[in-house]
Amino acid sequence: MNVSLFIARRYLFAKKSHNIINIISIVSLAGVAISTAVLFIVLSIFNGLRNFVEQSFNAFSADIEITPVYGKIISENTIDLQRIISLDGVEYISEVLSDVAVFVHEDRQYIAKIKGVYPDYVRMNRLDTIIYRGEFLLENSGFPFAVLGIAVASHLNCPPSEIISNTLKIYYPDRTKKQKAVVSLDALRSQAITPAGIFYSHTEYDKEVVFVPLSFARRLLGYESGYTSLEIRCNSSAKVEAVQAEIMKITGEKFYVKNSYQQEEMLFKVMQSEKWITYAILSFILLIASFNMVGMIAILILEKKLSAGILYSMGANIGLVRRIFIYEGMLISIFGVVIGLFIGAVFCVLQIQFGFITFGEGDYLLSTYPVAMQWKDMLLVPLIVLVITLPSAFLLTRKIYPKLSIR
Repeated sequence: MNVSLFIARRYLFAKKSHNIINIISIVSLAGVAISTAVLFIVLSIFNGLRNFVEQSFNAFSADIEITPVYGKIISENTIDLQRIISLDGVEYISEVLSDVAVFVHEDRQYIAKIKGVYPDYVRMNRLDTIIYRGEFLLENSGFPFAVLGIAVASHLNCPPSEIISNTLKIYYPDRTKKQKAVVSLDALRSQAITPAGIFYSHTEYDKEVVFVPLSFARRLLGYESGYTSLEIRCNSSAKVEAVQAEIMKITGEKFYVKNSYQQEEMLFKVMQSEKWITYAILSFILLIASFNMVGMIAILILEKKLSAGILYSMGANIGLVRRIFIYEGMLISIFGVVIGLFIGAVFCVLQIQFGFITFGEGDYLLSTYPVAMQWKDMLLVPLIVLVITLPSAFLLTRKIYPKLSIR
C-alpha cells in the first residue's frame, strides 16, 4: 500500500487532538459536497430546459429548411426539386410562401405571419399532434381553411368552425400598386378564409403563424409562382447532417440549407451561454468553498508537525511527507464529489418523479422545473472540483513545508 495515502487516510478519519480541526474537516467536506451537488443540479435543470425547447421546436420545425441568401423569393426551377426528392433519406418536401399580414376577425385585428404550405403539410412533423382545438385541415373539396396559433386565435377571439364561414379576413399590401404614407383599403389585397383548427406548440410560433394552403397564399400575396423557402422532412433512419450536405451540393452557395438546430441557432446559443456562465459562477463559489479545505490542511500540518518529524527521522524524505497532505486534500475532494453527486442525483430523481420545485404562480408553459441528467455532467463536475481543490493542497504543502523544521 502507498505509505503516504495510508497515513493520509488515517489522519482524515482519526480523532484530532483539537476538536476545531474535526469541525473544519467536516465543514470542508460539506462545502465540497454541497457545491458539487448544486453544480450538478443546476446543469441538469439547464439540460431539462434545453430538451424541452428542442422537443417543442422539433415538433414544429422542418428537419431541413432551404432559404435564399439574397432576395426573398425562390423562382420556379431555380432548385432541382426532383434531385432533392430522389435523395436517400428525404421523405417529404413542401414549398412554403410566407409573409407578414393583417388578420381581422369581427372587430379585432392582429399582425402575424401567413404561412402557405401544401394541403398535406401535416406530414412534415405530424402537426396534427399539437392541435388544441378543431383539426389540422387546409383544404377540403376545393375550399381553403386556416390553422391558427393559439395566441393568434385568442387575440382575435376566433374559434375554429365546422362549416365554411369565411369569418377570418386577411389583408396584405398590393405589390402592383404604389404605396402611400397612409395605406388605404384600395392598396390592400384581401381574402377570406375559414378557421379549421388551433395549434399549441409551446413556442413563439403560437403567436406568430397562421397556416393556409399554398394556392391561397399565392393569390393573397400576388405571386403566381415561386416560394420563400423549401421545407424537408427526413425519414427516421436518415442522418440529417448527411442529407443536408447532399442538398448543399445541389443548391450551391446561393441558398442557406439549415437543419432544425440551425433554424433556431440564436436561441440555443443563448441557452448554452447561460449554462456556461452559470457553470463559471458556481465554479467560483466552489473555489471559495475550497478555502475551508486549505485552512484545514494548514492547521493539520501544524498539528502533525511532531509526527512528520518522527517520519523524517525514520528515513522518510520531504516528498513523502508532502504527499501525505496532498492526499489528504485529494481524499476530501473525492469524498466530497461522491457525496455531492449522490445528493444531486437523488434530488434530480425526486424532481422528475414528484416535481416539488415549481415555477410558482403564473402562466408558464411548464409547471415544474424539468431535469435531465447527463453522463458528461457526471464526468465534468468531478473534473472541475478536482481541478480547483487539488492544486490548492499541492501549493499549500509546497509553500509551508520548506519553512517548517520537521526534525
